[in-house]
Amino acid sequence: MEGVECVLGALFLFTKEQTVGIDIYLEWEGKDKQAKDDQLVGFSTTSGHVGYLREAYNGGPYATHILVKEAFESEDCRAEIPAAVMRARLTNTSTAAKNCNVGHAMAALMQKLFTGAGASKLPTDPGDVMAYLQEHIAASDNGLDVPESVTPDTSVEEAVRSRCLALYPEDGEEYAQDVMQSFRDFVELAARRERETGKPCTVYASY
Repeated sequence: MEGVECVLGALFLFTKEQTVGIDIYLEWEGKDKQAKDDQLVGFSTTSGHVGYLREAYNGGPYATHILVKEAFESEDCRAEIPAAVMRARLTNTSTAAKNCNVGHAMAALMQKLFTGAGASKLPTDPGDVMAYLQEHIAASDNGLDVPESVTPDTSVEEAVRSRCLALYPEDGEEYAQDVMQSFRDFVELAARRERETGKPCTVYASY
């Protein structure tokens, strides 16, 4: 689980392209270098057609927790997921992954510390960021407050739409539709590769 490593992203703005977040990669048998390179799209939220999904840690619900929940629940963050299963989750209410929100909680703490009244006390050396955060976690009564889930049981498309409209209202419905299409494209690519190889694709979740 890589959520704790997201502290380095505290040096950047909390936008939909921020470095702190969830990165999902589609893997399949025979995947070549070109296909891997095609997935190097920065932090694009609309690149599902190349097998990459992105959600920044600036608030749930997280549609990836629904679409590829098995990857979040796996010890190595990888899981074979049939395309038919993912396709059903696009529009049907499904249960989201649980206990995978350390990154979300850490990002919330960073946003509070790095944009609040104490921002002037922030360390200037990136190497001191982790120690700074650990100090504030230790000073709280209950340590880092990590929720079991920040994503209710819903469909992927409804999670995407509600999240986009709540967090990025300036981008409106058009952006929400673009992100929804990215999730559909991800599933369609998985279906094509599954037909070609005769086995489900593997999904890797970096969070």
